[in-house]
Amino acid sequence: MKPLIDRVQNLIRKVVARVVMKDDDGRTTKTTMDEVVLVGGATRVPAVQTMLRKEFPSIPDLCSSLSAEGAVAQGAAIQAAIKSGLVPLSELKSAMMLDALPHAIGVLLPDGKTYVPILEKDAQLPAMGYATFTLADIHQSGVTVVAVEDVGVNSPLERIGEFNFLLRRLAKDQVLQMKGATRTVDIGMTMATSGELTVSIFDENDPEHLRKKQKFQRHKNGGGEIGYDEKEIEDDGVPVLLIVGCVVLFFVYIGVKLAFHDPE
Repeated sequence: MKPLIDRVQNLIRKVVARVVMKDDDGRTTKTTMDEVVLVGGATRVPAVQTMLRKEFPSIPDLCSSLSAEGAVAQGAAIQAAIKSGLVPLSELKSAMMLDALPHAIGVLLPDGKTYVPILEKDAQLPAMGYATFTLADIHQSGVTVVAVEDVGVNSPLERIGEFNFLLRRLAKDQVLQMKGATRTVDIGMTMATSGELTVSIFDENDPEHLRKKQKFQRHKNGGGEIGYDEKEIEDDGVPVLLIVGCVVLFFVYIGVKLAFHDPE
């Protein structure tokens, strides 16, 4: 292993000597480099990261948000396109290196030591996923989701935050239908390109959740504006029909009154 580390160290020093400037004391100047981005599978080696931190003491932390292998593959594809001359430069300039999750993110289990991954490591951003969980009691009033990040094999899970959700109380007919069965919910997570994590919950026993899911599926499949589902149309149509009925009755009442009114 040491010969490999030595070769990598020599390579790093040659690269650093070509791209950075040092002050009179031999330290890397702060204005020379703003960020060090880790690209390539070898950058996952802790010894390599330690060497980079020593070479760039002014950099707060190494950037590992890019997919280590994906960045190399895309870079090789871009270079091949340039060498071939078959791809217009305008298209090559628009090629983007998409950010990816450096670590897996999921839901902490009650034991406090294990978790269920929802967003996989190296997933391109924006990333989205969900997992199904069984509730301890079908009548429980809420759920607390503890989001954690798996930063490494030898490191403890890092807590991102706690998210509390209220659950809809089951109706009597729902309780009878679920007699002897379990109640499940889907916990979803979305990581935006800005790094903002959104945690959501879906309960199939909640009509409001079902309506939102139908809206999303219709929008996703149709590609157009989100429409109302049949239940919402039915609910929204009740007050309209009531108003129309009242107007009709009013005119009927006026007509009957005029027809049977004795002229003075």
